[in-house]
Amino acid sequence: MLSYLKSLQPSSIILFLCIFFIVKMPLLLVNTTEIVPIPNFWGSIGAFGQGSFILNSFPLQICLLAQAIWFNNLFHKADFHEGSSMIPALYFTLVTSLLPQFNVLSIYTIITFILLLLFQTYLTISTQENSRVECFNVGMLGGVLCLLSVHFIAFIPFLFLILLSIKSFRFNEYILLLFGLLFSVYIALSISYLFDMFLNISAVNFGIFDIQQLNDSLLDVIVLIVSAAYLFFSFISMRGILYSTGVKRKKNIRILIYLFIGMLLVITLSPSLDNSILSLLFIPISIFLSLLMLRIRKKRLGEILNGIFIGIIFVVNIIRCFH
Repeated sequence: MLSYLKSLQPSSIILFLCIFFIVKMPLLLVNTTEIVPIPNFWGSIGAFGQGSFILNSFPLQICLLAQAIWFNNLFHKADFHEGSSMIPALYFTLVTSLLPQFNVLSIYTIITFILLLLFQTYLTISTQENSRVECFNVGMLGGVLCLLSVHFIAFIPFLFLILLSIKSFRFNEYILLLFGLLFSVYIALSISYLFDMFLNISAVNFGIFDIQQLNDSLLDVIVLIVSAAYLFFSFISMRGILYSTGVKRKKNIRILIYLFIGMLLVITLSPSLDNSILSLLFIPISIFLSLLMLRIRKKRLGEILNGIFIGIIFVVNIIRCFH
């Protein structure tokens, strides 16, 4: 299976779509999963159309399929690996199938779209000499994330760190990034004024994420342990990429690392939220696991590891259908 997906042919695209349907099907049969709403300056936002297949489950799978295809294109645009394949799309699909909370149409779905757009904008900046417009867009996207979830305020320093890591210092670009952030503040004030809504500054409440919330289900623990093991081996396999001579690849690896650390910080400083917040790691974890599978030289070993990962996710989600 893995060898067929290591190319970008019509047959590999059809195979990916079949795997997407098979992996996601059990999640459509799982009982309605509640998620904890995330706070913003006007209250909190959680799931949309909870309990309705037409308003929640079906639109969510369409969004995840679109995100997987978009992510696949960004992976190859970043030049993380030679050649084109459907492996990144496959592992984005698998990562988004790890927990039932990931398969609820919610504010996290919107946040994932914005993070993909933010990632794409940074990839564009890394290849352009003049990127003032893109820097403003980065600031605006970061500000929108803060409006959707107050905990993204912790990610603001990383917006500047990523820019510093991929381009030489240019004062005007950092000023435009700052203006992009301030433009989001203007949007927040405008919304509050037009709709006569109180801007609740006290919503900015940081704490430590309660790790015990990840242990409410044995099935969740199983898939998280397996994912952590695969992630550990992916870090080991990345040593060759970290010392790559390609300038473009080095820059994009820096984007990936800072994005991963930044999302970990946001998660760590988000108290009273559930497993859903782990969806902030969709992009970096999907890239790490894709690189692991693409860099395995022994074909049989790759097929075995890929089969085990898909099998565990599928079986666990089948079991969830009867709970």
